[in-house]
Amino acid sequence: MSCTLSELFFGLCDHNLRHADLGVIVDNIVVDSRRVQPHDLFVALPGQHADGFAYIPHALNQGAAAVLAARAPTAAIRKTYPKVPWITCSDPRTLLSELSARLYHYPARAVTLHAVTGTNGKTSTVYMLAHILRHQGLATAFWTTNQVEGIQTPFRPQMTTPDPPDLHRFLREAGERGARHIIIEVSSHALQLRKIAGLTFQTAAFTNITPDHLDFHGSFESYVQAKASLLQYVSSKGGLALNHDDDQIRAFAATATAPVTFFGMDRDADLQAHVDSWGVDYTQWQLLYRRRPVARIRMTVPGSHNVLNALAAIAMAMHLGCDAAAAAHSLQDFVLPPRRLETIQAGRYTIMSDVAMNRGSYDAVMRAVAAVHKPLVVVTALRGNRGALVNRDIAYALADWNQALHFEPVLATLSDANLMRLPVDYRVRSEEQQAFMDAAHERNLSVRLFSELSQALDAAIARLQSGSVLLLLGTFGMDDGLEIARDRLSQRPH
Repeated sequence: MSCTLSELFFGLCDHNLRHADLGVIVDNIVVDSRRVQPHDLFVALPGQHADGFAYIPHALNQGAAAVLAARAPTAAIRKTYPKVPWITCSDPRTLLSELSARLYHYPARAVTLHAVTGTNGKTSTVYMLAHILRHQGLATAFWTTNQVEGIQTPFRPQMTTPDPPDLHRFLREAGERGARHIIIEVSSHALQLRKIAGLTFQTAAFTNITPDHLDFHGSFESYVQAKASLLQYVSSKGGLALNHDDDQIRAFAATATAPVTFFGMDRDADLQAHVDSWGVDYTQWQLLYRRRPVARIRMTVPGSHNVLNALAAIAMAMHLGCDAAAAAHSLQDFVLPPRRLETIQAGRYTIMSDVAMNRGSYDAVMRAVAAVHKPLVVVTALRGNRGALVNRDIAYALADWNQALHFEPVLATLSDANLMRLPVDYRVRSEEQQAFMDAAHERNLSVRLFSELSQALDAAIARLQSGSVLLLLGTFGMDDGLEIARDRLSQRPH
């Protein structure tokens, strides 16, 4: 898409168009100077670790057609690039969503939007809702941490929720390719940074809230407030799915303007699940609506936390007019996305892999694994670039579960080589490693730490007994774990 600077900024107050040629053509809006191409508008945003203003020279050298920044150019920049239009605004982020929507001709107006937020379970819930809607014959696209679908070339994104230019470009392409429903996984970072400003969601789900991203938000209270801010983006004629089992989320109903459906295991929830049986590769449960049985289903998905994710998706579908029983039954052939308690058999062994990222997700996975009643070997990838607290709490979680499941030593890895290949820096910092090890020592949890993922997996495989479960936990540092473990086990003598 293309437009002129005058079209892009029309009516957006006076933003000091210094030396601006209002006829300059803008093809794209970019916030990362490394991605700038000729005819792009570069928006210099302040960040957690760096200020985009420092990257303006690089963006201009790449051919940026114009710059939007919080302050005037330096003398050196103006001397080197005297003719480049420069727009100033005290907070460029306040304009970014509107500019992106304008550039792509307000693509959100042509589709129905849905949002899923929470500490854990967001990705799985998005996949489940998409599965339900597609069973109903509704063309559906989505953006999640795991995958972006509904466009010509699906891909795994670098961000859970994209910056506004990428988000509106995705909405435009997905809509042009026929999507009528688009589901967005919305992170607390995205809410704090107003990435979804200007959007209205027909439905939204809040899965759960436990402490996370405190390095960014500063406190749990601020984190909860960021999550709660999603309420303002939901249409009053739409619907909310709130986890009744979560005290923080249940309280959101008091300020909600959209109709609320509570879901949970609690009998006071509107949409309730009663789990009948479960195993390493299934969960059988009964769905009740306002205490009346609606359906009994068997999902090829383990874990009570995934039943809660299913309830959230069903509740969202119900707000769209879908029948609860039909929505539930459609999940019987649902397959979890990769690394969401992904389970495979490798000869005499079971390998389970989950992108566990905080105490809440470690607890959820361990509850599911505890039901299997098999010998357990645990490999965990420390979480890099997310602070000491989350790694400390993960060690505490493993120590607590070891008391019941007796799987120590934990085989931990920094996954140095694997993380070096990623475009984003997720390497484990020394303070993160120290926090994990100190917490493990404090709780008397035996840990063997390896610099490389392959080393940790070799040590784990050496400990496997016939019938054992090899549990692989962690975010990016464990992404290759399942493939490596399967390859190693295929070479192991039977």
